[in-house]
Amino acid sequence: MPHDHGHANIDPNSGDRRVAIAIWANGLLTVAQIVGGILSGSLALIADALHNFSDMASLVIAFAARKIARRPADERMTFGYGRVEIVAALINYTTLIVIGFYLIYEGGMRMIDPPEVMGWTVVILGG
Repeated sequence: MPHDHGHANIDPNSGDRRVAIAIWANGLLTVAQIVGGILSGSLALIADALHNFSDMASLVIAFAARKIARRPADERMTFGYGRVEIVAALINYTTLIVIGFYLIYEGGMRMIDPPEVMGWTVVILGG
């Protein structure tokens, strides 16, 4: 029985443009939601903005790690640079934990002293 899975060679540079577009799209959405969240007083928009920011930061870190990991082994890094992707994953994870703690804190503060929220601004920006 032959063992052929049809492994195609994938260009390591493929997808870089799409990742860059995703980074910019998340960045623009983050800015719009932060501005809208501050103007409307909505923690929901700010929380979603931080979520999009963490997505964007994760993409930036993964993009950079991917570029570094493509480097061939040399005298100093005899096994290559592939382990940088693990460090990037640790940074992403730590960022999500820190943002989560901030949102828990901010939510608690808003339960103690709830601000007025401009609902239509949230609805329009959310849409």
